[in-house]
Amino acid sequence: MTELVQRALAIALTQVGVREHGRNRGPEIDTYNRDIGHDPNAADPWCAIFVCAMFRRAADQMGIRCPVPLTAGVWTLDERSPASVRRVDPTPGAIFILGGHKHTGLVLDVADGGHLLATIEGNTNDAGSHDGDGVYQRTRKTLEVQFYLDYSRYTMPPGVT
Repeated sequence: MTELVQRALAIALTQVGVREHGRNRGPEIDTYNRDIGHDPNAADPWCAIFVCAMFRRAADQMGIRCPVPLTAGVWTLDERSPASVRRVDPTPGAIFILGGHKHTGLVLDVADGGHLLATIEGNTNDAGSHDGDGVYQRTRKTLEVQFYLDYSRYTMPPGVT
């Protein structure tokens, strides 16, 4: 796992317990939006915003350009990510994309012979909704996941920092 991915996970863990104050809003959630250049007043679903903001904060700490596309949409996160990071097998630190591109989050760990994921997710709840009320640490079955974006495998282009 790269330093960027380790930092993104560490930052995400500090956010567990953040809750909405109204629909898709709240002080921390509005900050996630601003972190990626998205207008919090749009009150958009924020699972992808959360993932992108965690990587943006990690990249900022390291003084590097964030390689993860900064977007509010799960489809756009997928479309703008380089093909070299797409994987079918989970790894700690990867971004998971649920079937139908309806939700995303971060893989904290892989358990039960690769059948279960420990995750950190924004805009979910205890039941695992794709439109929840906060940041949760959850367990998901790998069968729910369509694929993974593993930015541990990303290499910055020469001359880019």
